[in-house]
Amino acid sequence: MFVLKPSIKGFFFLVGATFLWGVSGTVAKILFNHQVNPMHLVTIRLTLSFAVLLLYLAVWQPHLLKVKKSQLPYLAVLGTAGVGLVQFSYLFTISQTNVATAVFLQYLAPALVAVYAFLRQRESKSPVKLLALLLTAGGGYLIVSGVPGGGLAVNWPGLASGLVSAASLAFYTLYGKKGLATMNHWTMLLYCFGFGALVWNIFQPPWVAMVGHSLTEWYFFLYIAVFATVLPFGFYFCGLNCLTPVITSLTSTMEPVVAAVVAFLALGETLYPLQLVGCSMILIGVIAIQCVPEQEKLPDKQSVSQEG
Repeated sequence: MFVLKPSIKGFFFLVGATFLWGVSGTVAKILFNHQVNPMHLVTIRLTLSFAVLLLYLAVWQPHLLKVKKSQLPYLAVLGTAGVGLVQFSYLFTISQTNVATAVFLQYLAPALVAVYAFLRQRESKSPVKLLALLLTAGGGYLIVSGVPGGGLAVNWPGLASGLVSAASLAFYTLYGKKGLATMNHWTMLLYCFGFGALVWNIFQPPWVAMVGHSLTEWYFFLYIAVFATVLPFGFYFCGLNCLTPVITSLTSTMEPVVAAVVAFLALGETLYPLQLVGCSMILIGVIAIQCVPEQEKLPDKQSVSQEG
């Protein structure tokens, strides 16, 4: 029987996550163009995601609903400061700028993950990793700035929320890695969505966030809950379980490439030469990071569990 190596399996999970996230930015922008409040969308997204995943696990894998009481504080922090905050800050950045700028700012996260991992977790600083970091960051910038007369559509609220989204994604990656040593990734996601939904329903009560929307908007909400939240976050955790945080975050920078290609195919937007160069740089960086020695790709679960 043919079995994929964990590092290869992790790579394909991340490809799936970045593809789904790349498509979702365009869907979110459509909702904002319909005057949907970003705070309302976060509340609906987290609540629906929690409900969908809870229903699935209750029917098909009820044993995954159980966690230890001692794990609840960890899940509460990851769900609020990680999953909840990364979703709000990303969507708010889109509403203040555009999809490309929001994606670029969020994918400054690999640099933050790399700095932390190199300094605190003693992950090896190989030339391949540093090259991939430069290529993916530079490629992301070219995708955003490669439009004639274009560039980063930045204002102060959008810049601030974009940097928060990068920091929260880095936190989600590093802090989420610790929990994977002892918990199933779907269990972690369920409770993260639950805690995130609880907090955002306090800020934006459901009787405020969920009223006044058309049937078409609810179709979009359901799409975002399933295909932009539950599945890609689950795939991301699967990839993170097989790879180190640095390699995981660098591989996930394929999202700007997917977003640009989807905009080209679905919306008829033009891909300019510099944008194509940027896409190529990201792909080269992602391919390069897969070429690091196998022992550097696989996480040391013992050391991860001891960190907690």
